[in-house]
Amino acid sequence: MSDPRVRAGTAGVACAGAFVTALSTSLVAVAAPGMARDLGVVQADVGWVLSAYLLTTSCLLAGAGRLADVLGRRKVYLTGFSIFAIAGLLCGLAPTLGALVAARVVQGLGACAVMATSPALVTRAFPAELRARGLGIQLAATYTGLTLGPTIGGAITSALGWHAVFFAVAAGSTIPLALAYRWLEPDEPPERERPPLDVAGSALVALALAAILVALRRGPEGATGQAAALLALAAGAGVVFVRHEAKHPAPVLPLSLLRTPAFAFGIAGATILYVVVFVLAWLLPFHLQHARGMDARHAGAIMTAQPATMALVAPMSGWIADRFGPRLPSVAGMLVIAGGMWLAGRASASSDADLALALAVVGVGSGLYVAPNNAVIMTAAPRERQGTAGAMAATARNAGMTCGVALAVVLHDATSFRGALGVAAAIALAGALLGVVRPVKAS
Repeated sequence: MSDPRVRAGTAGVACAGAFVTALSTSLVAVAAPGMARDLGVVQADVGWVLSAYLLTTSCLLAGAGRLADVLGRRKVYLTGFSIFAIAGLLCGLAPTLGALVAARVVQGLGACAVMATSPALVTRAFPAELRARGLGIQLAATYTGLTLGPTIGGAITSALGWHAVFFAVAAGSTIPLALAYRWLEPDEPPERERPPLDVAGSALVALALAAILVALRRGPEGATGQAAALLALAAGAGVVFVRHEAKHPAPVLPLSLLRTPAFAFGIAGATILYVVVFVLAWLLPFHLQHARGMDARHAGAIMTAQPATMALVAPMSGWIADRFGPRLPSVAGMLVIAGGMWLAGRASASSDADLALALAVVGVGSGLYVAPNNAVIMTAAPRERQGTAGAMAATARNAGMTCGVALAVVLHDATSFRGALGVAAAIALAGALLGVVRPVKAS
């Protein structure tokens, strides 16, 4: 992309989309206790509002990424964001938990198209020597959305109720849509060059992921028999999927990418990161509003400490990775996250300032880790598979989030808030070890 104005505009589109989708996630998280109260359900039930969204995006990201490679990133991005905005209105109008969860499934359908194409847009816009920096800027937009979400969501929920949170998401979606229409250039490949879509492969990977992720939710709820049956279904679908992909001329998830060590380790690292941070992200609003008796506005203000520091650190981390390589910030990031989780557990009964400081430490570690890791993933993938690589990275992220929520539910019943964060810290230490031994270049 030679025109600097078009390059900047494309990056701006990706940043605006990342901001709005991140804002929607953090808005919903802080409004969850209000949903549980108004809808007359328990904490585990309202967890499906978040899990339904994550399940949908996780299961359909692979197909969305391949669709972007085949039909063009502009078309898929615009279609996805339009669906995302309309579904936001449906969520706000939902009268029951069932209707809300169904609307969140639709919203996840739109979000997966946005998530799959955004990293590819940035990767194509920035040359290799600036790629980690470009991805760091996009991530800063993501974390800015996460930063503002708790405060905005807390204020909206306190003043207008949780329904208004989703109306705000729908309204905010008009901005990236307008920017995308203005700046994204048509990139549809010629009809004769389009590879066939792997519909069967997309369906199989969706089935396997859905079975695994629902099993992770049903197990903690006591439905162990259902969880075992779902895991067996996932295993069967996985075997059929691997055989199918080996024969298809244009597989939805080329297994050859996972045979590239840098790519495979990057995907594993992304999964670990989001398992860890979503244990904290799910438990924290309930801890603040139930155990410590805060209202949504107060809780949201404290929760901003983590994403605010992430927004500041991510661009700097990208610069460090471009200059010195990704290993140093990746390993340091996971170690800092582990320390932050330990501090947050110890500060759970201390002052608000101590807890906010601990959350800021977690934010520093996350900001250090994620930009270099994303750059490793995207650089290891060939140019014609950028959409697929972005989708696989986003799938790992969302699967990690879903597993983090499921783990948080288990730990909430089995141990204390401090004990749950201790487990998360141990997982982060394993992530640091992964960063030490992994290669950082495709081979």
